[in-house]
Parts: sequence; C-alpha cells; structure tokens
Amino acid sequence: MTLAEVRYPHVSARNGAGRAADGLHPVPRRILEVLPPALAWAALTSPGWAAIVAPELLGYFLVAFAAYWLWRSCEFTAGLVIGLAQLHLSQRRDWAADGSQLPGYERLHHVVIVPTFKESDEILSETLTCLARQTAPAERITVVMAFEDRDPHAPARAARLSRRFARRFGHWLITTHPDLPGEVKGKSSNLAWAARRVAEELIGTGVLDARNLLVTVCDADSRMDRQYLAALGHQVLSHPDGRLHIYQPAILFYANYARLALPLRAVSSVFSLYSLARLAATHRLVPQSTYSLSWWAARRVGFWDVDVVPEDSHMFFKVWLHLGKRVRTRAIHLPVYADAAEGVDLWRSATSTYQQIRRWAWGVSDVPYLTLRTLRAQHIPWYVRFSRLGWYIEEHLVWPSHWFLLTLGGMLPPLLNHAYAHSPLGVWQTAAFSTLLGLCLPSLVLAIAADLVLKLRSGEERNLWALLGGLLGFALLPFTGLAMVALPALDAHTRLLFGRSLAYQVTEKQPRQASSALRTGAASA
Repeated sequence: MTLAEVRYPHVSARNGAGRAADGLHPVPRRILEVLPPALAWAALTSPGWAAIVAPELLGYFLVAFAAYWLWRSCEFTAGLVIGLAQLHLSQRRDWAADGSQLPGYERLHHVVIVPTFKESDEILSETLTCLARQTAPAERITVVMAFEDRDPHAPARAARLSRRFARRFGHWLITTHPDLPGEVKGKSSNLAWAARRVAEELIGTGVLDARNLLVTVCDADSRMDRQYLAALGHQVLSHPDGRLHIYQPAILFYANYARLALPLRAVSSVFSLYSLARLAATHRLVPQSTYSLSWWAARRVGFWDVDVVPEDSHMFFKVWLHLGKRVRTRAIHLPVYADAAEGVDLWRSATSTYQQIRRWAWGVSDVPYLTLRTLRAQHIPWYVRFSRLGWYIEEHLVWPSHWFLLTLGGMLPPLLNHAYAHSPLGVWQTAAFSTLLGLCLPSLVLAIAADLVLKLRSGEERNLWALLGGLLGFALLPFTGLAMVALPALDAHTRLLFGRSLAYQVTEKQPRQASSALRTGAASA
C-alpha cells in the first residue's frame, strides 16, 4: 500500500496558495487578537495593582500559580528523563534495518526542503553534508534549496552549492521565491512556493511519485542525525495513521555553544532542554523548526499558508483541523543540532537572540485562527478541539508572564500592602508560595546535569572552560530569563495587542571559520 491509497472522511484537496485569513471575519478575529495579550498584561502586573485592590485574591492566585509551576516543573523533569533515555536508545537503533522489514519502505522517497535567505555557503554546506550522510539511500532523497528572489546573492550561492552537492542526491531542485502581493515575507510563503514547484517540476513531470513521498522542512542551519530520514520512514509505516501525523525531532541549540557569550549560553540550553522534554507530552506537542509530514497530508491542505510567520505550529493546526482528530505530532527521539543566534559581538548576538525568541512567541498570533477554525471543525470531538486550544493558549499566556509572577509575586505585595502581608492569611499565602517554588529547585539541578550530558554527546569540541561557563550561565538566568525569554514574548504580545505586525527576521548566525577569525582578532587586539 502506498501513502496515497488510504482515504479519510472530511478530506478534500485544496488548490492555490493558502491563506490563514481566508473566511475569518475581521471583528471576532481582532477581539481574539486582543484577549491573550490583555490577559498576559493583567496577570504580570497583578503583583502591583492587585496587592492594593484585592490582596486576598492575589495571594490565592499566586499560590495557585506556584502550584501550577511546580506541576510544570515535575512534568518537565519527567519529560527530560524520558527524553534522555529515548535519545540514547534511538541513536543506537538501526532504523534502516528495522524499516526494511516494513512493506513499502523501499519505495519511500524523501523531499527535504531547505528554505534559506542570506545564509552563508558555509552554514548551508554543513546542513547539506549532514543530509548527504543519511543512512537512507541518497538516491531516494530529493533536496530542494528554496531561495528568496530578494536576496541578490542567491543565484551565485545556488550555483556554487549545486556544483558541490547536486550529484550527491537522487534529485536536486533550486527554487526562487518571488515577492508576491498579499504574502508575508518569510519561511511559510517560501515553503508554499517551493512545494508548488515540486508539484509542477518533479511530480507533474513524472520524476517523483507523489504516492510515496515524505516531506521534511529543514532549517538552513539544522544538522540532522544521520538516521533521521530512516527513522522517519519507519515511524510513518509502522503506525496505521502514520501518513496523517507530523514528526518532530529534538532541536538542540548546541552546535555553537562554545562560541556563545557567557550570558547567552544558558538561554540556548533552556530552549534545547525544553525541546527535548516536550517530546514526551505528545498530546500537546506541536512542531518546531525542523519537522516532517507526508506529501499526501501537505497536498491535501493546500501546502503552507502564505500570510503567517509561525509556519511550524500553524501547519500542524492546519493539517489537524482539516484532516481530523487522528492527526498528531509524534516524536522522533533523534537530535537535530542547530546554531543558537550568534552575531559578530555580544550586542549583536543578544539582539538576534531577542528577535528569534520574539518570532517564536509570535505564535500567539495564531490564537484567532485556531479559535475560529476550532469552532467550525465539527468533525473533531469538542473535548479534543478545546483541550488542544486550551493547551496552546496556556503556553502563550504563561510565556510572557511567568517571570514577573515568580519574582515580583514574592517581592511587591509585602512592600505595597504591609498590613495584609502580616495578617495570618497573608503570612500563610507567602509561606505557601515560597515553599512551592522551593520544591522546583531539584528540577533546575536535573536540567543543569542534563544540559552537561547533552553537550558532551553533541560531538562538538569538548572545551572544559566552555562547559564550566555554561554552568555559570545558569546563575545569570534570573536576568537573562527576563531579557531573553519574558521580554521578547511580551514584545510579541504587545505588538499583537496594538495591531502591529511582525515581519519575519532571519536569525543571525556565524560560520565556524568566521567565528574563529573574530575570536582570534579579538584576542590579538
């Protein structure tokens, strides 16, 4: 049986460029844009205003939030332990041998789309070299280099990369995405263009068979584990609904950790650890950065929408809402090593990190789309729809507000309402808040240990001083957590609150050679 021979209810092919805004009334959409940031602002400022107008309710709210944070810490710890164990087992498994036992495995073909805008030859070459080393046969891999027309150096870069890599894969395609009216410049519109070029130039001409295609979206700096495509094929064919699912590896931002400035190392570690830990909770997992799905599913929903920035989570929800409740994101416990944001100096690195995390937090802009489409998706049971919606909103409400509640929640209320803080109820609430947060500390200790283990496994230079610097970076998390986690998310929410759009900004990355030269120059200076 091929990937296209199974039929599902509520499924029909879509044609043309998809747009998230199609069919959504602007008034309810705007209301739903305002609500999440308004709630986030109300929550994070509550230690100030509520300490005066409603101190008792604030105390109970803070105790409840501390209990919630303890639960999330326990969930994170369990996910991290499971993730480390699964990562160890998956890297030692022969996925190609196991997959070859499944009917149809030898017919699978992988289309890997690499959207790129102004990334250097060196960065792209590392990604392509990892693709060329996959245990899946090279003749069953098609690489699509998706350039942007507004990049003046794209044609020359495409020619150089084609000379080096085109013969190392079964098929090689260069696409150039033009600036089209009504599109948001960025990864999603580029992917939509590249997918349509694959449909016309490779499938339409008979070069590829659409019935056996798997699509992987690979960021320009993503170094896949050499078994990833083999494991993907196995996972798709070993599950009866495999062609409906979206697949997510562990994104680990360790490829350049030794080069990062000390204050930024723990930030990249936190997002790496979270990327691994969240794989365990598949009921709420949405894809990030590098992910895979069947061509059948991507084609059925009309490919990627051209008017969104957070294309990864949006694509999951688009597939889920269109194809039904059996769609879910499944974890592939193999690492994809990526570069953390890195500029030519600390300021540029910090600015690029801030912009990258703000772009991730811009996923809150999908709440109106998800809410309104969820209300219409009657083919999905109501409890499945609203639990998914609730988990997504919860994450985007907690992201910008948690730092303020965990820090200012313990400091501001006693200063602003001294009398209530010394009342019996106020004393109990303060003690309960502090005790619950203290119980979260073991989770932080485990996270630091897991971070060290993952860095040692990454295969990068094992620099003792870099590892020790990473440990010291965790001591700066109360400050970097505000500057590089909470504030970028709050920035995204505030832009949405006031109706300001967010353009897709490519994260600045430095090739290894350039970073080494910068460090040498700084040392000699």
